[in-house]
Amino acid sequence: MRRKKDRAVHSDIVRDSLNTFGTNVINTLIQIFSAIVVLSRVDPVINGLKAQVLLWGGGFCTVLSLSVNSSVVYYVARYKIENSKLSIEKLTAFISLVITVLGAATLFVLKDSPLFPSTPPSFFAAMIAYGLSSFVLNICMAILRGENKFKSYNVVNLTQQILISALAVVIAVYPSASLWVWGTIAISLAMIVFSFYGVLRWNGTKPRPAPEDDFPVKTGKMVGYSLKSHVSNVLTYANSNLGSYIVQGIAGIGEYGVYSKAITVMQKIWILPDAVSQVILSRIAGMKDKGGQLKLAVISTKIIAYVTTAATFLILGAAYLFVPLLFPMYKGMLGPMSYLTVGIIFISCSKVLGNSIAAYGRPELNILPTVLGIAANILFSILFIPPLGTNGVALASSISMTVQGLSCMIIFCIFSHTAIYRLFLPSKEEIAAVKSAFSIKRR
Repeated sequence: MRRKKDRAVHSDIVRDSLNTFGTNVINTLIQIFSAIVVLSRVDPVINGLKAQVLLWGGGFCTVLSLSVNSSVVYYVARYKIENSKLSIEKLTAFISLVITVLGAATLFVLKDSPLFPSTPPSFFAAMIAYGLSSFVLNICMAILRGENKFKSYNVVNLTQQILISALAVVIAVYPSASLWVWGTIAISLAMIVFSFYGVLRWNGTKPRPAPEDDFPVKTGKMVGYSLKSHVSNVLTYANSNLGSYIVQGIAGIGEYGVYSKAITVMQKIWILPDAVSQVILSRIAGMKDKGGQLKLAVISTKIIAYVTTAATFLILGAAYLFVPLLFPMYKGMLGPMSYLTVGIIFISCSKVLGNSIAAYGRPELNILPTVLGIAANILFSILFIPPLGTNGVALASSISMTVQGLSCMIIFCIFSHTAIYRLFLPSKEEIAAVKSAFSIKRR
């Protein structure tokens, strides 16, 4: 009976991962279409202003949210929504207030600094609005993940991307940074309503927690888990975006617009790692079999390593072929893209392993890799920015992501008593399964 149940769980994981991956692939294709439209019609300055609002608004959401969304996924998956609803409501209201107040105070202090030499005053309000709407949307989406409502989760993601791409087409016809920014915020607000509908909607019987987990979750307990995740999440955000803040400060808004596109294109490689990591956290948290947890984490990381490596070089090759011919205003993005290649691959693997570690209930183990990553970023930025400029920023970011990814792998292997080669090399069992699948097809 247990084997049948385990097979059902693994089938659900494969189904949800594939559905999420498929949705992310469609999203990426739509994004590529809108990127082509934008790159061919929109001046880098307009793109830079829009990217600036998303960078700072997203930063406020990440830094001030206490990573409550990760706690929401874990506790909703384990204790169910009935036991965690009150704590989620309290934390959402409190953190929304914190983002509004501290975000506004930060921008008031920095508004006359070199970071914002040409930013319109209304865009400061947009940064707060974007950070706030992003936070609330993340909470709603975390609930959907915790309840394994990946169909609703994917529909919301796909709808959001379609609307954002439609907005990009409008911007290509009527270039306006203000319209682009406030339109993006309006889409986030609409998706909050859409995702909340998915949270309320149920088909069939609501799942019940295990008897030992059937009690109300205290707010302090959720905050405690969140804080253990928060340090690594903030440092990961800082490690991934430090280069963007540096380029914004040392170069003009136009050059930042070009650099931000390089980052955006390379991050499309994360569609599969993001899909798997989103599914794996709630699934592993709900599994009781430690052997099954380990097997799922290892094989997921292995697949991510293979697919990400191939996708990275395909995207880089396509960029070198088409960008100079079709989008000459943005040909400066090719250098940063090349330097980011290796780091993107390693950080992709750490996305899956980091969420696997968090699903074991030990998110604090992710702190050390992120500390090492940000330290490497600062050190190599000092070394490489003077001689290489924005390419030096990208190189430092790539080295830091590599350091973070490798250290995350080592910590996972020590924690789970797993040989590190198992994260990359296929086992005899996996090779036999592939051979069997092909032999069945030939028959």
